Amino acid sequence: MTTSPLKRKITFSEHFYGLLLQIYPSEFRRAFRLEMMQTFRDCYREALRENGQPGVIRLWGSILYDLATTAVIEHVREFVAKLKGKETITMVNQFSLNVAQLTDIGRKRESNEDNMISIVPDDTQVMTRKGALFVVADGLGGHTKGEVASEMTVRLVREAYYQDENDDIAASLRHAVEHANALIYQANQSQTEPPDKDHSMGSTCVAAVLQGDTVNVANVGDSRAYIVRAGQVKQVSQDHTPEAEQVRAGLLTEEQARAQSGNKITRCMGIKPDVEVDVFTEPVQQSDILVLCTDGLSKTISDAEIGKIVQQFEPQESVQRLIDLANEQGGPDNITAVVARVSQALN
Repeated sequence: MTTSPLKRKITFSEHFYGLLLQIYPSEFRRAFRLEMMQTFRDCYREALRENGQPGVIRLWGSILYDLATTAVIEHVREFVAKLKGKETITMVNQFSLNVAQLTDIGRKRESNEDNMISIVPDDTQVMTRKGALFVVADGLGGHTKGEVASEMTVRLVREAYYQDENDDIAASLRHAVEHANALIYQANQSQTEPPDKDHSMGSTCVAAVLQGDTVNVANVGDSRAYIVRAGQVKQVSQDHTPEAEQVRAGLLTEEQARAQSGNKITRCMGIKPDVEVDVFTEPVQQSDILVLCTDGLSKTISDAEIGKIVQQFEPQESVQRLIDLANEQGGPDNITAVVARVSQALN
């Protein structure tokens, strides 16, 4: 299959932007590179779609200025921290994380409406108090609306969570998801088209916070969070689908539900002014692996296959192998995976 000129241009731009990030201090890159790359992809595609090449040129001008300015600031911060004898490490007195994330359009879709984000704060006080945040969202609504809804979901959850002064992690996470839902709903209400089911945009959301020896997971829809430990795969989140509800009611087995699995969800971000958010809390141990994914992965390959891959390979290779395997099975939907390995406990 030949690659289109547009695809080659986007790939080259992403590669070039990745090289430009080398001007930042190494600790800053480790903390924020994934988020910055995802933001660049979103902005680049939006500029290209809305304004063509002139929009891309303006975007690059803004990016180069921002990179030069913020890189100098980060180097100064690192220098000052060293003078004060502070260690600028990502994890302090908690654990060390090895994180990777990847999304793919799949084999059947015309666009990728998935989005994800991984935030491991560089500020040790923020890391100690609020932990590391991971969010995966699967947009709904067709055309570009699903993509917009999923981008809003991950961005708004991140902003609301880290701005929340509440030390109760579960409460902060629940509030962040509810806040994102309310703003997406408002965006739907402000559309020029009537905000009915055919015109509204929506998204699933699964968000996880690793803090201390605990992970808190919040979810709406059927994007999932797993903990893989010592060969066992545990789904932490709870699917909001008709089939999953029948399983919980004892009307279907897991196998029957998987065979009948469709595309309907019973809860969604942005469709109603309020949304019910499920929150779960689990202990974290050394060598645990946290996996977040959209249903493009979980409906295509089994939980056991997911567990086998993430235990056998490091996160960077794991996410690629998970997506490759889902595509080998037909890739009927967009595919997104975030893998975080707790590689060292420092308790």
